[in-house]
Amino acid sequence: MANEKRDSANIHSDHSAWEQMADELDELAVVPTEVLADWVTARGRCLWELTFGDPPEWTGEDEPDRELATQMCVGCPVRAECLELELRVGGEQSVGVWGALNEEDRRALHAVWARRRRFLLEAMTAEEERS
Repeated sequence: MANEKRDSANIHSDHSAWEQMADELDELAVVPTEVLADWVTARGRCLWELTFGDPPEWTGEDEPDRELATQMCVGCPVRAECLELELRVGGEQSVGVWGALNEEDRRALHAVWARRRRFLLEAMTAEEERS
C-alpha cells in the first residue's frame, strides 16, 4: 500500500482524490478488523510517539491539525491500515487524526469509501455463492 505524503490541505475538496484513496484501501477489505487493530497497535508511529516519544499538541483547528497529522503519519508503516480501521470502526463520527486525515477529511472520504465497500463486498459475496 502506498504511504506517500499527500497534500491533505488541498485534497479535502477533490472528489477524485477521495476515489483514489478509497481505491487504495480496497485491498484491505478482506483483512479482519481485529488483525488491522493488532497491526496498527503494534506498528503505528503515533502510538509509539504517544507512549515513548514527544507527540504534537493538537490545536483543534483544521489547517494546523492537517499539517500535524501529515507530519506525524509520514513514514508510518501502517498508515493505510490505520485509516481503514478508523473508517470501519469510527465511521463518519470518528474524532482525532487517523491515517493522516482529520475529521473533516475522513468524513469526505468515508462517503466514497462506504459506497465502494458495499459494492466490493456484494461482489465478493456473489463470487463466493457462484463457487
